[in-house]
Parts: sequence; C-alpha cells; structure tokens
Amino acid sequence: MQLLDRRRVRHQRRTGKLLIPVERLGAPVAAHGEGPIWDARSGLVHWVDMVAGEVHHLDPESPGSHGVTRIGAWAAALRPRSSGGWVVATDAEFVLTDDAFVVERRIPVVHEAGLRMNDGGCAPDGAFLCGTAGANGAASLYRLDPDLHVSVVADGITISNGLAADPRGDGMFYVDSATRRIDRLRLVDGILRERVPFADLGAEPGLPDGIAADADGGVWVALWGSGEVIRIDPDGEVSTRIALPTPHVSACAFGGRSLSELYITTSQQDLAEPDQDAGALFVARPGVAGVPLLPFRG
Repeated sequence: MQLLDRRRVRHQRRTGKLLIPVERLGAPVAAHGEGPIWDARSGLVHWVDMVAGEVHHLDPESPGSHGVTRIGAWAAALRPRSSGGWVVATDAEFVLTDDAFVVERRIPVVHEAGLRMNDGGCAPDGAFLCGTAGANGAASLYRLDPDLHVSVVADGITISNGLAADPRGDGMFYVDSATRRIDRLRLVDGILRERVPFADLGAEPGLPDGIAADADGGVWVALWGSGEVIRIDPDGEVSTRIALPTPHVSACAFGGRSLSELYITTSQQDLAEPDQDAGALFVARPGVAGVPLLPFRG
C-alpha cells in the first residue's frame, strides 16, 4: 500500500451565486486518472490509472489509506458486481474479479487492432457497457450482459466516453467526445432503439469526457482541456461550472455517505508544460446529491 500525501489545494470560481471549493486529495498519483466510482460497501473511492493498468483506492476520511492494485497493461473502467467483486474493462477484455481484484475470469472483446477500451458504466438492466476510442468513427460501444454475452450496441463512434443511467427513466446519457455533445440512449432488450442529442457542448472550449448524473436530473460532465466540470440541467443548458487548477479533467462521480461529494479525476497526459496538480484526485461539494451507482449483475 502506497501512502498518499494529503496536502490540500483549493481552487474556486464563482458560478452564479455559488462558490464551489475544490479540494485536492493528496499528491498526483495517476499518469491518466479516469473512471472514479464510490463503493458504498466499503466507503472507498476507486479510480483507474488507465495507461498504467492500475486501480487506485482511497478512504477520503483517512489520509494514509491510498492503495493501488495492478490489473494489467490497461485499465479503462470498473463497476461493482451485485454478487460481489468487480468487472473491469481492460484494453480488449472484460475481466471479472473478486473483492480484492484477483482475476477470476477473462471475457475477450473482439475489436479492430489498435483500438482500446475507454470509458464505461452500467445500464438499468444490469449490463455493463464500455466503448473503444479510435479515429474517424472506427470505434464501437460494447455491452456485457449479466449472462456474460458480449454484443455491439453501436458503431461509427470515435472516442467513446462517459456513460450514466438517467435516474428519471430507463435511458442512459452518453458521450462520444468527437461529437462535442451528450446524447440520450434508449435501449430495449440490449438493443439501441434511439439516440437523441441531450446537450450540445460545441461552444465549450474543452471536450466532453466522463459524466455523472444527479438526483435532480442534471448531468455533470468533465471537460478535457479546459479544466472544468460543468452541470447540464434537465433542459440541456449549463447551470453550474466548477474550475480545477489543471486542464485535463477526465471524469467525475458522486460519492460519500450522502452522495453529496463529487470526485474528479485528472490526467498528466499531453500537457504543454509541467503541472503540479495533474494526475491528482479532487473533490467538490456542489450542493446537489448524486444517485446510487448501478452494479453489474453478472
């Protein structure tokens, strides 16, 4: 277990009448932090260092609790399993593990050479979805059913990113970063029946990346390149902005006992100059609660 330097850094921006502080939870520990989740079973935040193939773990209330588990050469996204343990997307596999991240089964995903899995999340029916990242529509969105069958939900994707279930219904919010928007997906029996735009983010300076839904129907999206997390209200308009002190903000997730804390990952990749905050985990308290994380039912 690696101890984490819990030096706190605060960065603030006024958002209307709100002043939302952002706290850095220790030293930068990830080359490319992604996919934070709150595990209500253990009270831990987990996130991945994608390019290092690692899962990081932290009790936010315990400064020396940071730990790291290596999964392989690549770790894209993870979710808890309802039966115990985890499902983790690697570069070209879905991996099932026990509670300690010891691999129990590997399920291959056949996709084009040179593509790797990127972000993922669970659908309301208990399936785990994860997409690849490529160029010019070469990527796809995949689905791992609870019976462990793998299928393609959608193709023609470029950079498959954030996925979050819509708490108001059976749909999902979805980001293909190249489109610069958030879409809403409707799946029936695992088949994509509808994909409609929810929010056009083309005017934003950053690319939409990971997302999280809140209990009031809003969607929080990390903006890669502009150092922000913004909230999109149910009408598709920006209602809140949270600024971070580093530009490559990759993903966010609600957590804490009351789901009122927003955990935010960042990356050291592709920076023009050294940045002391890049790769760190941050937390904000935006005044709205999230929704419980959906598990994988396989």
